[in-house]
Amino acid sequence: MTEFEVQTIAQRVLGASLHGTSFDAAHVEARPNSAGEDALFITVRFKPGAGVTGGGVTGEAMVALGHALEAAGEHRFPYLIYAFPDDPPPYSDDVQAAE
Repeated sequence: MTEFEVQTIAQRVLGASLHGTSFDAAHVEARPNSAGEDALFITVRFKPGAGVTGGGVTGEAMVALGHALEAAGEHRFPYLIYAFPDDPPPYSDDVQAAE
């Protein structure tokens, strides 16, 4: 499947699974994982002020997405990366703030 096809499925499934969580969009990037296997890295973006999403909800979203992709013939593993716009960047120039 193309990245666009995977993204279309991800947007539909995650939108339904994460309904009520301030889900905004999904962005797909196909690339090898750390073991060199073909994989899908899906950034799940939330709207500002979304807060934390419960583990049960995100777990169900992951399972639903995996089933939908497999049903469509996609067998690469989908890694979900959650992006909350209110979170600070993962690295900072300010060493004091990073501690």
